[in-house]
Amino acid sequence: MNKLFLSLTTLIIFFIASCTTNKDNYPSWYISPKENNVDYLYGVAEGYNLEESTKYALADAASRLMVTISSQSDLLREENQTNTNEEMRQQVRQNVKEINFTGFKVTRSQKIGQKFFTEIQIERTSFVLEQEDRIGFLERQISDLDKNSKGKNSIQRRNALLQINALSKEIELKSRILSGAGKNIDLTKKLNRAADFQNQLEKLSDNIEFYFEINSPKEITKIIRTALNKEKIKISPSLKNSNPNQVIIKITSATRSSEIYSAFMTKLEIDFENIAGENVVASNSVEVTGNSAISEHESYLASLTSLEEKIAKDGILKIIGISN
Repeated sequence: MNKLFLSLTTLIIFFIASCTTNKDNYPSWYISPKENNVDYLYGVAEGYNLEESTKYALADAASRLMVTISSQSDLLREENQTNTNEEMRQQVRQNVKEINFTGFKVTRSQKIGQKFFTEIQIERTSFVLEQEDRIGFLERQISDLDKNSKGKNSIQRRNALLQINALSKEIELKSRILSGAGKNIDLTKKLNRAADFQNQLEKLSDNIEFYFEINSPKEITKIIRTALNKEKIKISPSLKNSNPNQVIIKITSATRSSEIYSAFMTKLEIDFENIAGENVVASNSVEVTGNSAISEHESYLASLTSLEEKIAKDGILKIIGISN
């Protein structure tokens, strides 16, 4: 039993490559692919080795089953339509971030020049059952997250809603694929449920505000404040004990500096605590390093620059411990 995972990056690369390849020497079975039937699904693709062309053929099989008209619109059944608009097919491939294929086999493979051309065959029943089982599992996860986070503080509820939204996107993708495969899927119901959770998240995010504990280091506080402002997250100038949606950010830090071969290095350790209702609801610790040939102070400033770079890479909410 084979198992492969498709990534967004490889699918985009495949699309770009497919647009620039000379098609004069393509195999006939590639130019006119087999049509899907009640037993099997098919896909064809090219690549620079057998593994790559197999991955892309699996992506092709998925894209033939579904087309997204818009992010929350009706489906267009295009199974066995191999001359579909390529822009639309690219949109499908970009939405297929990760699909687990089992029960497939390579039925044809041919090398022409530096390219491998591959045809794959997927057992339809096992593929459909696997997607249905996965959807059922995801929906149970969503129900548990929803139930267990209700009544919790705003940060815990927000984190649960973020997880729910990520699971809902996977459910939508798999539901669209199943609908394209001929299964009776109530996509409207699933989309409405996902939209409801998204609305809850947006409303909750609008209500949450942060307040910096007064003894937090000023330089670090300024960096965190700027990053939160960029994310359009509210920051209160005053402490409001009566507001259950206000989160107090307490920041503590410690530095360790050393001089090595006339160069200064500072390690900056920062602890974040997020407090709501007198309880720590989220926390995180980060360590950044700065170097300078001028002075110890300059190496400290360089460590603050490293903090800004880490925030840009990982996201401010992850840095302060609000999200994973």
